[in-house]
Amino acid sequence: MAWHTVQEAQKLTGKSRRTLYRDMAAGRLSWVPEGDSGRRLETSELIRAYGELKPLAQPEAEKVAHDGTAIGTQDTALILAELKALREEVAELRQAMRLIEHKPVSAQPGTPESVPNHKLLPWWKRPLW
Repeated sequence: MAWHTVQEAQKLTGKSRRTLYRDMAAGRLSWVPEGDSGRRLETSELIRAYGELKPLAQPEAEKVAHDGTAIGTQDTALILAELKALREEVAELRQAMRLIEHKPVSAQPGTPESVPNHKLLPWWKRPLW
């Protein structure tokens, strides 16, 4: 027969960890040591003490997370249409940002752009006026 850890024995028998350890301490359930602190239980011993064991496999099939949004549904079409509109809007905003960033500066008299900025030059290269 196969050997099981205490955690596996819990799943197979449906008993709590506390119940298993209590039965081992009382001598109702035989076990063998594994390493320093582990314990192993044999399948036949679990059947003798607790009767028929539960199957480890899950009886019901796994659930699908997004069942209603399969490809081709109306919800998917709405999502794709909104995604397309958002991508177009982002493209327009990027184009506007490019135009703003590369806009030539018009130097008109009296504007700060037309006055030379002497603070950028070192003090020995600045004009004396």
